[in-house]
Amino acid sequence: MNAEFEAVLRQCLDGSIGPDTLLHRDTDLRQFGIDSLAIVRLLVTIEDAFGVIVPDEVISFEIFSSAGTLWDVVSGLAGEQGED
Repeated sequence: MNAEFEAVLRQCLDGSIGPDTLLHRDTDLRQFGIDSLAIVRLLVTIEDAFGVIVPDEVISFEIFSSAGTLWDVVSGLAGEQGED
């Protein structure tokens, strides 16, 4: 995970993640109240920030289960879509 990704998470979860809260790969995003509206906001922000398109078939609640899982999807897409 990188600093930009962490900033996106903090921004999209509406201050639910305190500035002193450390984010780790295994941080459960559900503990911060992630819901369908937050997921949509997060997807749009991630796509803009990282220049990726998250395909519908990849979107599931499981990819939002932890910061690391979501980062793996984003960084994987950035690598794949950057090769085109």
